Amino acid sequence: MAKQDGDKTNEKAGLGFGTKNYHKNTRFLNRDGTINIRRLDGDFLGRIDIYHSLITMSWKRFILMVLSGYFSANILFASLYYWAGPHNFGNLSHKDSLHEFLDLFFFSAQTLTTVGYGYIYPQGTLVSSIAAIESMTGLLTFALATGVLYGRFSRPQAHIRYSKHCVIAPYEGITAFMFRMANTTQNELIETQVKVILAYNDLKTNQREFEILPLEIDKISFMALSWTIVHPIDEKSPIYNYTKEDLIKADAEFLILFNAVNDTYSDIVYSRTSYKGHELIMNAKFKPLPRNQRGNKVTVDLRKLDEIELLG
Repeated sequence: MAKQDGDKTNEKAGLGFGTKNYHKNTRFLNRDGTINIRRLDGDFLGRIDIYHSLITMSWKRFILMVLSGYFSANILFASLYYWAGPHNFGNLSHKDSLHEFLDLFFFSAQTLTTVGYGYIYPQGTLVSSIAAIESMTGLLTFALATGVLYGRFSRPQAHIRYSKHCVIAPYEGITAFMFRMANTTQNELIETQVKVILAYNDLKTNQREFEILPLEIDKISFMALSWTIVHPIDEKSPIYNYTKEDLIKADAEFLILFNAVNDTYSDIVYSRTSYKGHELIMNAKFKPLPRNQRGNKVTVDLRKLDEIELLG
């Protein structure tokens, strides 16, 4: 996979992953685009980035965390109220311990959210102090939660779906490395660009090499339909005459870097993914995506994005 003499198309790429050959299967980019690097500097608290975690975690996990925090806070303060004594609350039901705790739990929910219906009220300095602390905690917590929620909604993202597999298919008398991608949302991505970088272990030099693969088209004005990325495998290609087994042996990884302008936010958005050798299908091509036209609009079925056809 050495670079050809005098060839300026196979450029070396500096990605910041170093050149060390790890002698085993290594993946720098996960399929979801996250970088597969863990940094240790001895400062555990310094590595914690709560805002980044809250912004980037999945919606399911975020909602579950908010609900868990809400119920945990109410259980905590209800327990403090119960410890301080249910007799210190007016209009509290005293049927049994369970009803007392439930009433204190709902009183906590009203205090935390500053709703304050007023049916149950604290009597005495201790429980009033706990209620004051809970009220302040609720104001600060919900202000932070509102900011994080706004940040999640307003954060520009490129909702790009990549095909599960990459393929090597016939292409203009030779073969080509291909994968397919599409925008899954209704907003428009303009000035879209993609870069494909091959990372592999050079078994002769015992180093990790990174080379930019020249593409048939690396930039389009509108990403309205699906986009099949094509790297022609000619004599200048670093994977010329390589089989799937050769790529796996060299621990090859095709790193995909995508960026575009999101016209909704008028901001640049990014997306990343990668393919390993075992995710490559030889002698196959992608099936055309079904398209239907109704009036002036064309409907593209992205559910068929992963469908491929084996070629003999």
